Amino acid sequence: MVHLTLLISSLLPLLALGHAYDSEQTVLSSSASGRPAKSIAIVGAGSGGLAILKTIFDLPEDVRRDWEVVLYEQRRNVGGVWLPDPPGALPRYPELPESPTYPLLHTNTPHPTMTYIGFPYPPNTPLFPTWDHVQQYHVAYAEHHNVSQYIHARHRVAAANWIGSAKGGEWEVEVHVQDPERHTDVDEPVRIFKKSFDHLVVANGHNHYPNIPQWDGTDEWLANTPAGTPQREIIHSIYYRRPERYAGRTVVIVGAGASGRDAALQVGKLARVTYQSLRPGNDPTPGAKVVPKPPIAHFNRTSVVFEDGSALHDVDALILGTGYEFRVPFLSPPHSSVLAVDKHTTLNSTTARTLVTNLRYIFPTHRHIFALHPDIPPTALAFIGLPVLVANCPSDIAQSLLVAHAIANASILPPREQLINELVAREDKLRAEGLDPYYVGHRLVAEAESDHEYQDAVVQYLKDVGALPEDGKKFVEPWRRIGRDNSRLLGRAWERVKERGEENKWLEGVRTEDEWADLMSRLTEWQRAYEEEHGVPEFEGQSVWYL
Repeated sequence: MVHLTLLISSLLPLLALGHAYDSEQTVLSSSASGRPAKSIAIVGAGSGGLAILKTIFDLPEDVRRDWEVVLYEQRRNVGGVWLPDPPGALPRYPELPESPTYPLLHTNTPHPTMTYIGFPYPPNTPLFPTWDHVQQYHVAYAEHHNVSQYIHARHRVAAANWIGSAKGGEWEVEVHVQDPERHTDVDEPVRIFKKSFDHLVVANGHNHYPNIPQWDGTDEWLANTPAGTPQREIIHSIYYRRPERYAGRTVVIVGAGASGRDAALQVGKLARVTYQSLRPGNDPTPGAKVVPKPPIAHFNRTSVVFEDGSALHDVDALILGTGYEFRVPFLSPPHSSVLAVDKHTTLNSTTARTLVTNLRYIFPTHRHIFALHPDIPPTALAFIGLPVLVANCPSDIAQSLLVAHAIANASILPPREQLINELVAREDKLRAEGLDPYYVGHRLVAEAESDHEYQDAVVQYLKDVGALPEDGKKFVEPWRRIGRDNSRLLGRAWERVKERGEENKWLEGVRTEDEWADLMSRLTEWQRAYEEEHGVPEFEGQSVWYL
């Protein structure tokens, strides 16, 4: 369990980035003419940004010679979603916090299954680590691979515009250098500059812009707080930090996703009553002290009214675990015209004359990576990290391999028309499974496109076109597949290990990927034997985060 003091103290040794060099001139190497052979701007230093930065360096030196590579990160350090708010910062609506990370956050996936290839977590890391372990892992990755010098912290990309056509051109990128003493997205920059690049790689994540449902009557309900009771509130989970705030109160948690389950487990132990509002087909959070309710229909001045006609009259607070919107502001109006934002669009991948986001799906994009904007070459704009419900670090590496090789040699990709046809075929496969591709978006929930199969297909394509040698192996190792498929069983095993105080016993001597794989195998057998004899145990407080 992570306490607030740990949240603050763990930030002290973090890397100080972005102040020891000219932020407009960092390059891999310089050509004799002084002009880079290729110039690449990467946006975001989370797992996706670090993956593509490192993967570019893994290209043969003669391939990447004279390339200019710059990574802009608007926050103070690497780590993306795992980097919490600055010490002392308290999220206050409507200002968005820097991060949705909260003190009790830890993974629901065993960390060996979600690591960068060949770079395991340090010895003695708990199998289901808290956020600070994950944050430090990303810092260590950047330091180990010597890429920190190319990362420009507190540099926010404010706008990116394509100057050219489908045959060629360049990106004009506007960067705002932020004051290191201030911490909000709306800070006035201390400096603004513009710089041109051949390629733009967007790796800024998708857990920043909350999806907040709208119901009739919320203003009236909020304004009618009974005398002598805490002010009624409706907050999105991005603002959630500590369950103690809800002690003794009546709370409705909306949603059954990762943050909704976390809130249910944590708040349910302290609140007077906790309800969980669920869509049909979703179950209440296992192990949580909640009363299930159907979706909310509307509010009136005294009550929360549900779709079955029932109403709750004593609710104090709602926590919305309703997910996030896919937005890229620096590509969208008023800053740019590359990505249109239209929640109710009737366009599709074949009719769109620009990129479009309906806030669930950015389209048309090939393999969730290459932007198929009709006026931009496919390799000029790429996304890393759009897929949801994946093991981020290995998935980001798979995507980065394709992006890096396509930047090096655009001919490995077929013409845009063929890429569009492949995208349409993918969307048709989703429909054949009863899924709407424009609602499912980038969630890898289809049998035709699961997490592991997606990564394997991306890397296999590079082997098929000769960019990587054919070795007869799948990209996702068997032990990683087994570990991820058994995440829940391993989670129960680790809870038993902690109850018995045997963490050190199991972790002793475990250092390499093979040793972590063996640990998961032994734990799986141990727990399976226990459950065959005693049944499935239940534990309290299993806060989780889906990766």
